[in-house]
Amino acid sequence: MYSLDTLQEKAVKCTSQNTLIIAAPGSGKTTVIINRIIYLIKNLMVAPKNIVVITFTRAAAENMKNRYLKLSEEKSIPYFGTMHSLFYKILRKYNSNIKIIDEAHIYRLVNKVLLTYLDTISEEKIKEAINDISMYKTSNQSLEKFCPSIDKGAFLECFKEYEDYKRKNELIDFDDLQLQCKTLLLKDRAMLSYYREKFKYILIDEFQDSDDIQIEILKLLSYNNSIFAVGDEDQSIYGFRGSKPQYMVEFNKIFKNSEVLFLEMNYRSPQNLVETSNRLISRNLNRNPKTIKAYKNYSRAINIVSSGDEGDQAETISNILLSNKDSIKDSAIIYRTNRECSRLIDIFIKKGIPFNLLDKGYNFYEHFICKDLIAYIKLSFENRDKNSFIRIANKPYRYLSKLNLERLNQINIKGNVFDLFCDLDKISMTQLKEIKKLKKSVNKIKKHSIISAIRYIIKNLSYYRYVEEYSLKNKIDHTVLESIIEAFISAGKEFISLEEFLLHIESVKQNLGNNKDTKSGVILSSIHGVKGMEFKNLFIINCNCDNIPYLKSDIINIEEERRLFYVAITRTIENLWICYNEFYNGVKKKPSFFIEECGLIENDAN
Repeated sequence: MYSLDTLQEKAVKCTSQNTLIIAAPGSGKTTVIINRIIYLIKNLMVAPKNIVVITFTRAAAENMKNRYLKLSEEKSIPYFGTMHSLFYKILRKYNSNIKIIDEAHIYRLVNKVLLTYLDTISEEKIKEAINDISMYKTSNQSLEKFCPSIDKGAFLECFKEYEDYKRKNELIDFDDLQLQCKTLLLKDRAMLSYYREKFKYILIDEFQDSDDIQIEILKLLSYNNSIFAVGDEDQSIYGFRGSKPQYMVEFNKIFKNSEVLFLEMNYRSPQNLVETSNRLISRNLNRNPKTIKAYKNYSRAINIVSSGDEGDQAETISNILLSNKDSIKDSAIIYRTNRECSRLIDIFIKKGIPFNLLDKGYNFYEHFICKDLIAYIKLSFENRDKNSFIRIANKPYRYLSKLNLERLNQINIKGNVFDLFCDLDKISMTQLKEIKKLKKSVNKIKKHSIISAIRYIIKNLSYYRYVEEYSLKNKIDHTVLESIIEAFISAGKEFISLEEFLLHIESVKQNLGNNKDTKSGVILSSIHGVKGMEFKNLFIINCNCDNIPYLKSDIINIEEERRLFYVAITRTIENLWICYNEFYNGVKKKPSFFIEECGLIENDAN
């Protein structure tokens, strides 16, 4: 066994049928779970085959299994896996021919359907549609009553196409896995009795991330058995996936004969950071009252960094990192949304700072607005660029029919695309007029400076009108799309010419493509992406109102927003920088009022 403190030992040796361990950040919850397994086997003589250990990621399950194997002398081992892998195991006993649809294929299917509704779609819109499908399937609502976040017609078409494809190809997704497992256990009493007899002890990590169906299945399996759940409602940040912190708060109502214990010692962070995080999270109401103490009896400076804008912020952070290059490998920069890393990546590539982007697939310049603006610029320099022309031809709408654009695409001749379009048969006078006007305007782009060129595209070529129409059609707050434009403009400020900017964009693509997992680079990640991780040096960027907390939606869960910031600041082992900007996305913004709630600055933001 690992060395345990008094509260950890009490948790490991608890005797209640069902136990909830509320584990503060850095309190050693994994250590407790592993020691609980060993205690069950060695002291209570429980057979490993009767123990199930559930985590919420495969990586976490593998890590916990490996840590257990280093301490255990048993030849047989408990089952380690995720909720979904457990449900798969149960269903396989009933049906050996289960095939799970690939997530990349889900993305492509939804993308294909949305493209029939929209000229251009963003990665965020595709993810939003996929989340809508998942939320509907687990909501117990009728299609008529369900209100998706995207257009209802587009949602219905995505859902129909998706479900038809799975049915034709005999595939299921993770939601089906849960639903079918629940149905099977309810209908087949013999199967339910078999697993109740087999799974005598169920240990669950990150319990606060459980959703409705998972709780219902756990209730079915735990009859006369033991649930040992470890989690922290203060770190419940997946409400958009269906997780609910009240399962932590109401544990003793859901699982009878239960006991609630606390791991209150934070071994990770300095004393003043623990005190700061306590001040913040204590404002939430939907939580268990608790005391969280710091094991480290010293303090470290919590640095509040104010910058002019995102570019200044990236420059400041890069200088801090370069002032002590040895610290780079121990540092992480986290943010609310992936697009916020764009300026950092630009600066890091220019200054040769190694980095590790946790979301490997993300590239800010791949956002559809950036691709549109890039297409306009490229077309100005190369009038034979057919792909760029077709991309922006109707952004905004210029009465250029899709049929004629497709005819243009089929022409094998390389030439001026504006002239090639005009030479097509049966082109209306309206289209000819629009093409000549567009040709004249596009040719002027290359004569401008970078910022002037982008402003020219937005205003003189009416691209902003297209953005406004897109936001209305897709029920997106137009300020979200405006922020992409402003971020693109801000990125361009660093370069002397449009050609240099285009070369930089290509170099970013190549660098991200070659970016490998490395321990030598600074970690770049969303806050969600680093949950469960810890870093010696931590920067949280863009801590401005409207971003942290995110206040641009009609529906705001301020407690979840506060939990997200709490998770962020409690990732640090030693040093913390909380960064905000005077101007964010080109608009004057106040620092997040969460900073004031932490007691770090005085702020009239709220």
